[in-house]
Amino acid sequence: MSAAAAWCLSATAAVPPASATSQASATTPALAAPACSLPLTYDPYQGFRVGVPPGWELSTMGGTIEVSKDATGTEAALLYPAALTSGLTTAGFFSSYMRFEQDALLKEGVSLRFKMQPNATGLPQASIQLSGAGAVLAGEARVVLLAVRTQFGSKEAVFSAWWAPPGRWAADSSKLIAVRSCYRPASAELFQIFRDQSFTYIMPPGWSVLDEHQDNLDLHGYDNNAGVSYLFFGVPPQYDNPPLALAHIFQVEGITVTSVLSITRLPDQQLSTGSVQGQQYEEFLGRQQGKAVHGLVYILTDSGAVGTFGVERIGLATTTLWNSVNGGLIEMMGAVQHSFVQDLADIQRLNQQWQAESAQEANFDDIINGQQLVEDPSTGQLYEAPYSSYDSDGPDGPGYYGPGGHVLNPVSH
Repeated sequence: MSAAAAWCLSATAAVPPASATSQASATTPALAAPACSLPLTYDPYQGFRVGVPPGWELSTMGGTIEVSKDATGTEAALLYPAALTSGLTTAGFFSSYMRFEQDALLKEGVSLRFKMQPNATGLPQASIQLSGAGAVLAGEARVVLLAVRTQFGSKEAVFSAWWAPPGRWAADSSKLIAVRSCYRPASAELFQIFRDQSFTYIMPPGWSVLDEHQDNLDLHGYDNNAGVSYLFFGVPPQYDNPPLALAHIFQVEGITVTSVLSITRLPDQQLSTGSVQGQQYEEFLGRQQGKAVHGLVYILTDSGAVGTFGVERIGLATTTLWNSVNGGLIEMMGAVQHSFVQDLADIQRLNQQWQAESAQEANFDDIINGQQLVEDPSTGQLYEAPYSSYDSDGPDGPGYYGPGGHVLNPVSH
């Protein structure tokens, strides 16, 4: 689930009921786009809807949305939305994002070339070619404009790219293009911030704490069909690296991996204490408690003479839920803080840092799917509010609103 994997060759909540509409999803695009011809998936935590062909996978990380035919990523579409503020032009946005991707892919031995093409709308458009590891992929990239209501403006620029092997382009290009045509911003849920003696964490409505002790936290939703867990562990010395420790922990937790979709193993580091630190991200399919699940796990290990200690963060959902809840799972996984009290504003920095380490995403200031820390003035309760939860037609004027319908105040940090 890295940005490079999204471009391939390198480095999910149920569909809402028919009555669940939002201000943003009801808006019309600023420029005409082809009609949506794909089944829609709605992400209530990141705030968007998008077309996903049957059997394809949707994943989100660091503001990037990707829809891929399979785990190889050789046929996929990528979307990156940003608020079109006064300091951001469509040409500048396109150029900056393409440069970022070229630099990121070059480090993985992949060449990304593009050639600008004429566009009757005047918006940036280019043909693209990715070359590396003995494979060549062809595709297109462009920017489209959509109407959106946020505190930053009324338009959203969406960078979109899609690619496939030349031999598959004719067969699948209509699906890849339709992914972008089906995209619309939508309202998003607030994440309520909780703090107790052992943990600070976030949860959206409908979620609850299934289990909590001094060194573990388990959050569950959707009738236990989706969950997030944090574990600070200690295991015997023989489990002295992330793969061995993870296999041991999964055995204890009753998780069986049936298919590994991707693994990112960071270089080991020798610490001043003499121990060796390892880190690994793994996306997988498997089974737990008789259910077919899709998961993403991060594990850190510090291995020394007395044993191996570390942290495991994991997000799991049934395979049918994954496409629409994985963005929310990643938010919750990255936000968990353990054992020590920090300023609550750090929860966003830690979340973004954790995602950045995994996703290698661009640090644009205008990501529409970012978070705003807000506070209920009557209770002091804090929430993480996705920008797409902003209500420009609220009963007391534009702003963020809590579950009771009252205005929430942005918190400066």
